[in-house]
Amino acid sequence: MRIVYEPRGRALEYAPLAVSLYRGCPHGCVYCFAPASTNTKREAFLKVYPRKDALRKLELDCKELAAAGDQREILMSFTCDPYNPLERDTGDTRSAIEILIQYGLHFAILTKGGYLAEKDFDLLGTHPNLCRFGVTLVFNNYPDKKLWEPETATEFSRIETLQRAHRIGIRTWVSLEPVVYPAQTLDLIRQTIRFVDEYRIGKFNHADNPELQRFMNSIKYLYPFEDEWRSFVYDAKALLDKTGSRYIFKKDLQPYLQGVSR
Repeated sequence: MRIVYEPRGRALEYAPLAVSLYRGCPHGCVYCFAPASTNTKREAFLKVYPRKDALRKLELDCKELAAAGDQREILMSFTCDPYNPLERDTGDTRSAIEILIQYGLHFAILTKGGYLAEKDFDLLGTHPNLCRFGVTLVFNNYPDKKLWEPETATEFSRIETLQRAHRIGIRTWVSLEPVVYPAQTLDLIRQTIRFVDEYRIGKFNHADNPELQRFMNSIKYLYPFEDEWRSFVYDAKALLDKTGSRYIFKKDLQPYLQGVSR
């Protein structure tokens, strides 16, 4: 494949295939793993630009996948945001969605772009069998979001966009990763549980990164203890089971499920 690829490691727990139409991401999330995983300096990673011939390569890959009957879901995306500000001018994500629909392939969107994603709801809403729309939620208040995710859309806009997607019949999902403040993650579940079809929940990893450590020390952040993780998983599972919501705890949180009955 030319631009569609098979993720590795923790990313594989989200989707069997993925595609990134852009390089870099302007959000500036301090916990982001992508600069290190792409061997890019953080300052350079903040500069976003479209990948060369991305749509042409995507169409060739989609043609091959469709011919092979490969219906594995394709995620947009891990190392960039499909609804970064540049998307207003390029429309590459919309064009990619049209290509994926044309070839009848299954795909999922994951974004922190807020209202910008709504421009493509006309496409997603008419093909609910092929697509899922998801957002990442980490914080339940603007000050923490601004501190950790300085250039992302507000948490309110992301939640409201989920509501609107659900209202018109688009399947919705939320990535609750990283869990930075367990109490805030539980609150986000309570806020969204009426209009979210599935949750993916992952631990706060990469906290041993020296640059991230300096940031956490500067704000006096305390990484959760083992008992706090166990309590969080117990409370989150109880909340989700009570409503019958679908969910997946990623492998890094699964050890805390031991002894917790469904």
